[in-house]
Amino acid sequence: VPLILWALWAVEARRARQFAVAVILLALVKEETALLAAGMALWAVWRAWISRWSADPVQGVWRVTVGGLLLAAMAVVWFFVATFVIVPAHAVEVYGVAESYYFRRYGALGDSPLDIVRSFFTQPGLVWTIATEPARVDYLRGLLWPSGGLALLAPEVILLGLPLLLANLLSAYPAQYYGDFHYSAPVAVYFAAASAFGVARLWRLLAARLNRTSGSFQHLPAASAAAMAGAALLSNSRTALRPLVALVVALWLLAWSGAAYAEFGRGPGGGAYDPTPITEHHRLLARFTRQLPPDAAVTATAAVHPHVSARRYVYQFPMGVEPPGRADWALLDVTTATDMAPGDVRTLVERMLAGEWGVVDAADGYLLLRRGATDKQIPAEFYAFTRTPGTVAPDAAPLTLTALELSDRPRWRQTALTTVWQVGPGFDPALHAPTIELRSPDGTPFYRFADATPPALVWWSPVHWQPGDMLRVTTLPLSLPRTWGLTVEGAATTLPALGDPSVRLVGAWTRTARGEVVALPLTDPALGATIPPKAVHARFAAPEGDLALTVWIPQPEVWLGGEVEVRLLWQGNAWPAGYQAFVHLRQEGANRSQQDGLPRAFIPLPVLVGEDGARIYPDWRSVRVPEELEPDAGAGDWIVVVGLYHVAHGDRLPLVDAAGLVLGDEVMVGRVRLGLPPVPDQACALIPATCASQPDR
Repeated sequence: VPLILWALWAVEARRARQFAVAVILLALVKEETALLAAGMALWAVWRAWISRWSADPVQGVWRVTVGGLLLAAMAVVWFFVATFVIVPAHAVEVYGVAESYYFRRYGALGDSPLDIVRSFFTQPGLVWTIATEPARVDYLRGLLWPSGGLALLAPEVILLGLPLLLANLLSAYPAQYYGDFHYSAPVAVYFAAASAFGVARLWRLLAARLNRTSGSFQHLPAASAAAMAGAALLSNSRTALRPLVALVVALWLLAWSGAAYAEFGRGPGGGAYDPTPITEHHRLLARFTRQLPPDAAVTATAAVHPHVSARRYVYQFPMGVEPPGRADWALLDVTTATDMAPGDVRTLVERMLAGEWGVVDAADGYLLLRRGATDKQIPAEFYAFTRTPGTVAPDAAPLTLTALELSDRPRWRQTALTTVWQVGPGFDPALHAPTIELRSPDGTPFYRFADATPPALVWWSPVHWQPGDMLRVTTLPLSLPRTWGLTVEGAATTLPALGDPSVRLVGAWTRTARGEVVALPLTDPALGATIPPKAVHARFAAPEGDLALTVWIPQPEVWLGGEVEVRLLWQGNAWPAGYQAFVHLRQEGANRSQQDGLPRAFIPLPVLVGEDGARIYPDWRSVRVPEELEPDAGAGDWIVVVGLYHVAHGDRLPLVDAAGLVLGDEVMVGRVRLGLPPVPDQACALIPATCASQPDR
């Protein structure tokens, strides 16, 4: 970015030597920036012919032309050498193919430079379809937004960055066209420079028309103050209108750039500000990095890798441990995500210690190993990340869940869960192994400790737990659905809970449209949801007494393959024996999808007691719209209906009014519109597992 700006400035300032240095350095940054350097050299030639670089126009223009063309040729030659000679020579051991891996990121356009270029001429429709996908259009809009579109007033500057702009825009790799990654830095600078050129061009155009000065208004016949002021404004545009226009242009830029920062800014006050919290565990890292010799070859896990990278040889663990790696030191943080499962990390560490590696230092999940060290035992201080302070009462249950904590990364919609377990007398790991279950609102389990074992359970498993211990178990970051609940089985809990002793709901959370995770109050019959004014109220006649229903559809627009969320609250003296509720999604009178069963909100038949003593059963259903259906003219006729039926003989409970008059045997909740699915945001595009928690709009 600074080299591009330097080169642009050098052209405008007519500093030929500085320009040459900037262009050469720009070509050496990365193989594709050589194309930018070539374009910049041609820009200097064009500007020389337009503005005449010296007092001797002919000599100055031709000197710049020859030098610029020579620089452009050198940059193009270097691009081909770097891309098609140097990179392929080293690509096999990294990517498994003898070519630049970037060419494999263009999907249907081809996987070689020739195929990609050919597609522009043989498949222009495909190129246009890809370039106009909503996410890619948003990418272009994001580049133009900070200047309020003023960059379009200097399109020739934008064209200088066209090679990288097209490479990003047409890539099948979302990181290239979602704007937050390094791929966009050399593109964004051209849009910023184009904005500066555009403002200058706009100002010259306006200034030519606002250059009048006249005192004739002073000789006007007697007139009102307003008339004289208007005449003064129009007749003295140089001193009156030009400052106002300058102010308008400045405010335009500030307003658009401020709005862009408020929406997307990553710094303090920005809409996407997502600072990483620094804990004592993070601060402890310095103790280990200080022990690494500056010239040592190091392999390190991903979280600590940037802290040891300023050296000739550095690897991301597990690379570097075995040949052809040459690492002599290994610095691991086993508490965070790595390129290996926690169990595989431990297996490799054990193999290293059984071989020529030994322990230099260890604490709180950090492990510093050196080839040739003699100590083969991991010290007890290493396991501190599995423990937490606390006392255990003599009459405590064998295993008790005492605390829950969430650590969330809104940018990627990933959440790590920390559970604190109290080990009491009579603990037997075979009978009382810690277990939690994460469930969707309809009660479907989707995560247990066994699915992705947390590091604490890998390195200090329950077989080592002793009565009196307080253990801390933190999962690796999980991609969770938008709304989810946590249940505990086979253990006691001191947390407020809902449900019977065998399966208890101890917490439920939802992610808001702004990305924050908020808790749903378990004591609220609607579990934190606001009952809208348009909710439908109905009453069913049951043997145990009337069963009242409040039901609504929070999001009345869905798409093929999406889910219609239906929220229900049942209220009565007791749930009618043998009956289940049904939720049908119908089109043209035919059931397209349905969900039957007892009320459920993370657990089956949850029960709350209202102020009048009646039992309230929260019920949360998600009815899927079949993907194979094609939207047609009757798409607006999709309706949701609810009722109750007996599982043995199929009879339905009658729907009645306040006077007991039968109105039918089902209630229509409302209509659902079929629309287009939301455009995948950055997290969804790069981590498909996060798509379930993306806001609908």
